[in-house]
Amino acid sequence: MIQKTAKEIIESIYQAINNRDIEQAIQWVDDDCLYEDMNFSQPFQGKEAVKTLFQESCDNVPDDLKFIIDEITTEDPLKVGILWHVELDDIPLPNGRGVSFYRISETTGKLIFARDIVEPPLKPGKLSFLIIRLVTPLVRIFLAKDSNPPKTQLILSKILWFLAGTYIYVLLCSSPNFILPGEPFWAIQPETITEVLNESLNFFFILPILNSLGISSMESPVVHPAIEAQFNFAEAWIFMFLPLLLADKRVRDFPKLALWSVAMFLTNVFLLPYMAFRFKQPILETKEEPKKGILERIFGWMGLIVGVTAISWLFIGRPEFGDVNQKIAYFMTQLNSSRVVIAFAVDIFLFAIFQIVLMSSIIPSNSPQRPLRFIPFFGLAFWLII
Repeated sequence: MIQKTAKEIIESIYQAINNRDIEQAIQWVDDDCLYEDMNFSQPFQGKEAVKTLFQESCDNVPDDLKFIIDEITTEDPLKVGILWHVELDDIPLPNGRGVSFYRISETTGKLIFARDIVEPPLKPGKLSFLIIRLVTPLVRIFLAKDSNPPKTQLILSKILWFLAGTYIYVLLCSSPNFILPGEPFWAIQPETITEVLNESLNFFFILPILNSLGISSMESPVVHPAIEAQFNFAEAWIFMFLPLLLADKRVRDFPKLALWSVAMFLTNVFLLPYMAFRFKQPILETKEEPKKGILERIFGWMGLIVGVTAISWLFIGRPEFGDVNQKIAYFMTQLNSSRVVIAFAVDIFLFAIFQIVLMSSIIPSNSPQRPLRFIPFFGLAFWLII
């Protein structure tokens, strides 16, 4: 028999959580409860799992952080929808809103199903439409029947899908200092956001160069030269991937320009899934050297110039930060503490591998330019130019 309505039960659970009284909250949870918190990749099945979720949630947040119910439905005694937000010392937290749905068991009168969706800290806006358009072909083809590529290709595809998931989880989503140092995107600190924005403003060293020439309509943010060098070197490399992707005939009818556009900002978040999907496609024999025009040469020269500038910048840029040894020592410190620096280091390593794979499929086996694929970065630049 139902002793309380869904509204009353959920309000009791929220009050107990705010009081950090886990035992009081868990008494209203069914033994077979399925709790889906969209912050986690897997749902929590069973009363003990939900209790663990409640306990860890309370243990890892400040005591004065409270969940405030804004609106709650009342029409159905067994189901409720809720709009809520989070307050810290009676101050609403930014990006602290959420929506939840709860269902009560007719048999036990306790919570049997829950789903919580939290406001994301990053709001891509119209970019989300581009991401959907980009991901849709991947989903359709990945879920479709295989076109019978070689077994080794399917194994490589599965390995790359696994790496893609690992990359996204470890570098972007894993808890602070759990696997890697630094904070995930959902707990990113203001100083990290400032660092990334400053690096972006110094994209391809345009602002620093203009300022050095006396053009100061906009001042270049001061960023450590080692970090600027790494960021721009990685950006120059992925920049040169566009003509490489367009020349890849193994993948057709795919929004490669859209893929490259988001990869310029999120690098291997999208490039890794593309490579995984690519290995599920039939192998095409390359008989002729692809024709290269003005587009390829522009991208090759731009990438080469920015790449060389990045390496030079490490040695001579911003001398107030010390000599080369001091700059390298700072970079190594950041490599052990900053998730952004680690992510770009991983990106550069993967770019070298993907360059070999893509150039191997594009350049014929009898071409004298084929060995260029084994020269990281510069091999791609020279191939595009010559």
